[in-house]
Amino acid sequence: MLHSSASVLIATLGSKAQIITLTLDLLKRQGILPDEIVVVHTWRDRFETAQALARLQADLPLTYPQVAYRSLELCDEAGPLHDVTASNEVDCAFRALYAEVRAAKLASKSVHLQIAGGRRTLSVFGMATAQLLFDESDHLWHLSSHPELEASGQLHAHPGEWARLIPIPVVLWGRLSPVFEELSTVADPFEATERLRQYHLREKWDAARTFVLGSLTGAEQRVVELLAREGLSDAEIAARLSISPRTVERHLGDIYLKAAGHWELSGVNRAQLITLVHLYYSMTPPS
Repeated sequence: MLHSSASVLIATLGSKAQIITLTLDLLKRQGILPDEIVVVHTWRDRFETAQALARLQADLPLTYPQVAYRSLELCDEAGPLHDVTASNEVDCAFRALYAEVRAAKLASKSVHLQIAGGRRTLSVFGMATAQLLFDESDHLWHLSSHPELEASGQLHAHPGEWARLIPIPVVLWGRLSPVFEELSTVADPFEATERLRQYHLREKWDAARTFVLGSLTGAEQRVVELLAREGLSDAEIAARLSISPRTVERHLGDIYLKAAGHWELSGVNRAQLITLVHLYYSMTPPS
């Protein structure tokens, strides 16, 4: 039975049209038939790309007549992209993938993003787009297929040949953030990434500040500040604070336990403690 909720398949294409058709076949086998297929590719007049597009345009109306089909040629101000390797080409590709997924999410569609085709840079920025915009209804896919099937380039598997959709786990950084709804209003992926980065920095700073000021005694604060700011040894901290190295060791033991509890970790060592509190001290004047 096919699922009726609105969905779109967005797939990157290099020269292998079978990636799109096999993906559709496998989704259909799972009971999923997208309303639309969007094939993302570079310059359409490149011989291999043109061949792949022609095969799709011939096959899809016959095998999936109920599914709308659209090809998206990656372009910048100068015209169609011939490749996705230079920084301006990568930026353009990222913006295009982000715009397609964002439009689908604003239309309340679930997204199936297939990143097996085309340049690896497209795959990488497809993953970045998924992390920013996906929710629990969306899926990121790779494709694996029978060696003979892949070598033949045929659009659909024959008996005895196999193809598999491989789900790629996605950490939903955007969805996990309280600024997720705000991100949906941001049309530029680089701005969205920067907003999310700034939010996570603030979140890390707040967590460290709460730990230092709320969990540590005054004596422990003085010890951890010297450790975080200057990376001093126990003996050096003891000399600076006019206490014994044994007292410093005892304070650090208590601080490690408190840090493990605060950050819900199984344990914290010296290096981890410095990492956890460094941002707070780097943005706070010395006491």
